Amino acid sequence: MGLGRFGGGAAVARWHAERGHDVTVTDLRTEAELADSVSSIARFGVKLRLGRHSETDFVSTDRLVVNQAVPFDNGLVALAKSHGVEVVTELGLTLKELRGPILAITGTNGKSTTSALAASMLERSGVPVILGGNIGRSLLNEAAALSEQTVAVLEISSFQLAWLEHDGLAPSTVVVTNVSGDHFDKHPDVAHYRQSKARLVESATAHATVVLREDDPVCRDYASLCRGRIVWFGPGRDSPVALDGLRLLGEHNRQNAAAAAHAALSLGASESGCLEAIAAFQPLPHRLERIATRDGAVCIDDSVSTTPEAAAAAVRALPGPVLLLSGGRDKGLDWNPLLAAAKHVKGVIVYGETGARLCKSLPNSYLGDNFDSAVRMALELARPGDFILLSPGFSSYDEFPGFDARGRRFRELVGVAPS
Repeated sequence: MGLGRFGGGAAVARWHAERGHDVTVTDLRTEAELADSVSSIARFGVKLRLGRHSETDFVSTDRLVVNQAVPFDNGLVALAKSHGVEVVTELGLTLKELRGPILAITGTNGKSTTSALAASMLERSGVPVILGGNIGRSLLNEAAALSEQTVAVLEISSFQLAWLEHDGLAPSTVVVTNVSGDHFDKHPDVAHYRQSKARLVESATAHATVVLREDDPVCRDYASLCRGRIVWFGPGRDSPVALDGLRLLGEHNRQNAAAAAHAALSLGASESGCLEAIAAFQPLPHRLERIATRDGAVCIDDSVSTTPEAAAAAVRALPGPVLLLSGGRDKGLDWNPLLAAAKHVKGVIVYGETGARLCKSLPNSYLGDNFDSAVRMALELARPGDFILLSPGFSSYDEFPGFDARGRRFRELVGVAPS
């Protein structure tokens, strides 16, 4: 249920088909909207039910694999359960296949950077490692071939944790980067969101290492749920390795690197391997990524920023005058971090569903008709030495299918060739 565009649904379909099961893939999106995912499973002989769901499919099956993006109160899932259907997720199936240590990383912000950094630290230390999960790579079809020594670094989202049963989740090391508000468009309330993240801490055994951010009040609350060894990181705490070579912008990324080092060292990484990884690491796509210079103004792609708090952190990370591109679809979060940070920038160019309301709230703002016009306006306003920062603070779903598509369009508009 839910083929999606990010590979997890396709991986599940392939995994079951290769084991001789009759597989039906059902998604409310059309075949045209899911063209890449559909083509990736075409040779496996699965049945497609696209553009709609059929109740018959949900009651005449033995197993329902639910995509993490499916709403938690979905009636068809409840119908399947009422007919005795086993309900599982791609991550749950993957966990049962993995035989080696698991480093599980979650948090509101910084999950992907921390996961990728930790994996690089382990790799450069000579530790066999594989990176996957919510970062965009399903490990389901690779897990069985991995050795018992291979560390699986898994970025895990709140949606994945909310759907996941505890069985099979027993990580050797856990990292929680931070916990603020997010995804209230899907989580029913803040308590549900925090409880989803807490499941990861609760799953850690007494022999596990749990890396928590000390200045985050929710992480401090999680400490009472922890059976393993707690390692704290955050401002005022020394990093386990020097961070002088880190090229990522912002204090938040220094903390991500410190958390990654704590986790990697707990799983056999060396200090030298950590330092090598820190020195070599480049920003992940759409995460405070310096992509171009236009007439002396530096263009920064931080399209992954979908919360006001993340946008505020991006503003603080830049050393010069900022023209901030902000807007999109409201997820029901507190705007105050963004509004406070925006008072200290040169200007804010707003757009999208939240654009008009943002414009009323910010005296130094300019309203674009849409994303394209907002970017062009920023380019016209920019002067040498300015930073043009795309850090929207809101979801992309008013104009784009995802933050990555929004980031790619930004690159096109500022003159960067598609990669």
